[in-house]
Amino acid sequence: MVWPEAGSPSVGLGNSSSNDSWGDSVAVGERAFLGFVGVVMALVGGIGNGIVVVLVCRSAAMRSAINLLLAAMALSDTVILLLLLPLDLITLAGGGWLLPSPLCSAHAFLLNVMQIQGVAALSVICVDRYIIIVRQQEFLTPCITCCIIAVSWVVSLAVSLPAFLGVGIYTPLPLPPGLTHCEWRPREARPPGDLVFASFTFFVIYLLPVLVMSFSFAGILLKIRQNSAKIHSSDGRRDSYAGVIPAAQGDVASPTSARRPLVTVDLRYKTQTLTTVIVLSVVFFLWRSPLHLSQLAHAFSSHLDVSYKVYPWLLWCAYVPPAVNPVIYTARIKKFRNAVVDVFPCLLNLLPCTSSAMRRLSNPGAIYMIHHPRREST
Repeated sequence: MVWPEAGSPSVGLGNSSSNDSWGDSVAVGERAFLGFVGVVMALVGGIGNGIVVVLVCRSAAMRSAINLLLAAMALSDTVILLLLLPLDLITLAGGGWLLPSPLCSAHAFLLNVMQIQGVAALSVICVDRYIIIVRQQEFLTPCITCCIIAVSWVVSLAVSLPAFLGVGIYTPLPLPPGLTHCEWRPREARPPGDLVFASFTFFVIYLLPVLVMSFSFAGILLKIRQNSAKIHSSDGRRDSYAGVIPAAQGDVASPTSARRPLVTVDLRYKTQTLTTVIVLSVVFFLWRSPLHLSQLAHAFSSHLDVSYKVYPWLLWCAYVPPAVNPVIYTARIKKFRNAVVDVFPCLLNLLPCTSSAMRRLSNPGAIYMIHHPRREST
């Protein structure tokens, strides 16, 4: 595919001449299926992430460090699913960009900002789990977490702004068939500055988070393996001494252990959330990799035959993590399920795996009277 020239005429509305090319590139049945999936993702993910933001903002008990990070990630996912995905659906249904041309570039800019913000929050959560489980320390407080979220927003804007300052260009209108919004790309001459910016963006939005998550999970799994080996070794010593460990050899009764500072971190609860963080990271890696790798290949390959026939599929795959994240929260985090029931009792029947005990708490404002049977006097 030949990239359109930067000086080609750009129109505010998509013209009808591109509809035939769209029909040849993306079949009607394919567009209908993608449209149905997109509507489902927008409704489920948009409403679910919005509920996460409302719960954290309304309930003081939910404003822990990790919940604030999850709310920041949910806010960016809500913008993606309720604001940006509908614009792609309009383009997919109309066979071209049907809105004013400035919105096309704004779509690409805002999508980049929200993706960086969301993955930054997930990376901070992974680092927090690593410090808690491996170092047995807890440095994140709600105040520090708010500062980190503010810094991540500034970094997201700083990384995305150079595209508006002359570094590279956005795809001019009319869009090539299959492309649902304007996409940043280097200029035709491929100057070194554009390629450096493309590499830096790929590093910030994909490679760095993957490295941070991999390092964190590798350290956590190694720590868990070491703890398991210590437990087996302790069981062996207990068996060899017929179940008795002398006080001089025991760690609990030694005089030095009494002077050690106590760790006040709730490691049991923190470790339980590790599985949820791993699931979120795996979903991010599996569904976001195709789009980011294809964008990097397009930026560096001037003679690559770029086909936008598969681009809607790659973009829809990138929309999957924001859509399924609230489902993962509901299935994995008990506190979130309880908070949803307390704030939105009407959603009780829609939640999966709802226990009977939780259903009895669905009306906390009710007053119950308990009658005790009288004991007969002898």
